[in-house]
Amino acid sequence: MAAAEGSVRPGRSISGDKLPIYPTPESIPTVTLIEKPNPLVPYIAQSREAVTGVLTDVRGYLQSGVGSWIGFERRVEKEVKSILPADESLNPGLIYVLISGLSGSVLTRTRSLPIRFLAPPLFTLAAAPYFLPKTSHNIRKYISDLEDKNFPEFAARHDRFVNTGIAHTQMTLNRFKDATEDLKEWSGKSLNTLENKSGLQISNVISHNQVQKSLEKLKEKKTNYETVGYVVEQKPVAEVVVPIEKEGEKKLV
Repeated sequence: MAAAEGSVRPGRSISGDKLPIYPTPESIPTVTLIEKPNPLVPYIAQSREAVTGVLTDVRGYLQSGVGSWIGFERRVEKEVKSILPADESLNPGLIYVLISGLSGSVLTRTRSLPIRFLAPPLFTLAAAPYFLPKTSHNIRKYISDLEDKNFPEFAARHDRFVNTGIAHTQMTLNRFKDATEDLKEWSGKSLNTLENKSGLQISNVISHNQVQKSLEKLKEKKTNYETVGYVVEQKPVAEVVVPIEKEGEKKLV
């Protein structure tokens, strides 16, 4: 009897009651989950945020750099187009300018070091306005605009210096022109005085010599010409005067 009471039958509890098919709240044990975070998670999150921020900044810098480079290319292209005129070709003018600079180096190869150093750029700068006038003008204007924009005081001094040089040069040319005209006038007066006193037609001889020189130059061109006459300038040599009797003083015979 004791053995029968101590045995457990399937589907029955120890007390002999029939067990339910479905679990009851009393039969479900209470499970409590305790969250224990990993100590590396905060460091990983911070590292990920830092890397994301750095990559975002690098991307922004790259985009800004690309935009700046594109803007720089466009500005350079615009400046080059404004300097190089469409109606003036660089070839062969640029070649002539470079040859001029090389000629300066060749011509001054036996001179002192400063002259050899300064001659090529001076020859180049002197030849550029002749072979590339419009391009040289645009370059000077571009440099002048840069001076006015970045160095206004230096630009003002430069303009005053250039204007003073131009004024002095123009004054010198005017004086030389006036002196040449005075010399021509004095030569003409001297020639007229000499002709009046000597009776020689020196101006005719000079004109004849000029005509002969012109004919010689024309003959050098391998063209046949024939002399058909001479042009002689007639000028009075002396004045002859005689007394004139009045009509009332004539006597009747």
